Amino acid sequence: MKKILLTFLCALAPVISFAGIPIQHWTHANGAKVYLVEAKTIPMIDIQVDWFAGSVGDPDKKLGLAFMTAGLIDKGSRVDGKLVSESEISDRLADLGAGLSFSAGAEKASMRLRTLSDVQRRDSLVNMAAQILKAPVFDKHILAREKARTIAAIKESDLKPEVILSKEFDRQMYGQHPFGKSITVETIQAITDADARHFYAARYAVKGSKITIVGDITRQDADVLVSKLMSTLPAEAKVITMAPEVNLFEKKDAKQQVIKIPHSAQQAHISMGMPTIARKNPDYFPMLVGNYVLGGGGFVSRLTKEVREKRGLAYSVYSYVSPGRQVGPFVAGMQTKKEQADLSVEVMKKTISDFIESGPSDTEMLAAKNNLVNGFPLRIDSNKKILDNVASIAWNDLPLDTLDTWTKQLSSVTKEQVIAAYKKHLDMDKLVTVIVGAP
Repeated sequence: MKKILLTFLCALAPVISFAGIPIQHWTHANGAKVYLVEAKTIPMIDIQVDWFAGSVGDPDKKLGLAFMTAGLIDKGSRVDGKLVSESEISDRLADLGAGLSFSAGAEKASMRLRTLSDVQRRDSLVNMAAQILKAPVFDKHILAREKARTIAAIKESDLKPEVILSKEFDRQMYGQHPFGKSITVETIQAITDADARHFYAARYAVKGSKITIVGDITRQDADVLVSKLMSTLPAEAKVITMAPEVNLFEKKDAKQQVIKIPHSAQQAHISMGMPTIARKNPDYFPMLVGNYVLGGGGFVSRLTKEVREKRGLAYSVYSYVSPGRQVGPFVAGMQTKKEQADLSVEVMKKTISDFIESGPSDTEMLAAKNNLVNGFPLRIDSNKKILDNVASIAWNDLPLDTLDTWTKQLSSVTKEQVIAAYKKHLDMDKLVTVIVGAP
């Protein structure tokens, strides 16, 4: 019955709508930064805690340590003074009808909780999470199992052209920066339980963490919740691993370099791009609007018209801008017949170059802004999506009214701003191109 109720409530979540999304923000007495959106339409609470404990802190010979550490936190811990196994933790979560998970990306590690807002269930989950954070076991046998799974996945994925492309493309764009490095079988094999234990103890702490809460809870109760949730962690981290600054001039002699990697795949997989902007950059909205016209707008984009409609070189071609707390890339990509790979690259480069030079037409600008503005409600139509957006605001240190002013900022973008932004942040002489499956 509990699981049925939870499933029913989850099904209702996407229909939630907000006239506005007021974000309450404060620094908790323990030093954590808290971001709260009260959403009382359904009796649920979603929580995300972010730490500066991403893979940018991995030693070169143990790439994957942040990922493995995060994945082991809830795989066994001392809860209420007793050793509780992975399966027992899972059973307790099932009894509560709640969710708890850990993950790690490039810049951060995250914990997510989801629970009904019933006080007893909420407090039970929060207390359980606090105990897990206090004393994860990092059992060497479970680590061995997870390493075996990860190594098997690496061996399988490294045969796929899209994975080979992604790794080499990142390496070419970012060089020796942590964003350009990828885990390997050897780096995963080198990780020990002592490594995970040390990584966790040095980086997971209260101060510096960012906590996002969305759901049926008041600010007063949220403040108490944060006290309980973080009560077992040390006050300050010994190590804070922020991503180093991306050197945008590292590839100044690239001269439109093209890297070709043979592969037996039937088609050539192509990516081209370069690091461009961080999310806080004032050119974010001009880059977003411009990208919709260039390659993010599907069948109405310039790249689709030039590559697919005029020449029939590919079924699908795309581009995107992916900024984060640090500088993220502009990427354009497609798949095509091997014998058409060189021609496809030339068409893509010319299309991008022409766009940088002349920008979008007035008609394209209007269509892009209308589509992006009209699609905005779909970005915030559930508690989970609101959590994602608010956590992004928190992590990237964006203004609290970002969601309320998003459509206004987008609508105010001019053609001249798009041209200026693309001329400033995209340089054809620094564009990196990788082709996997080239003839």
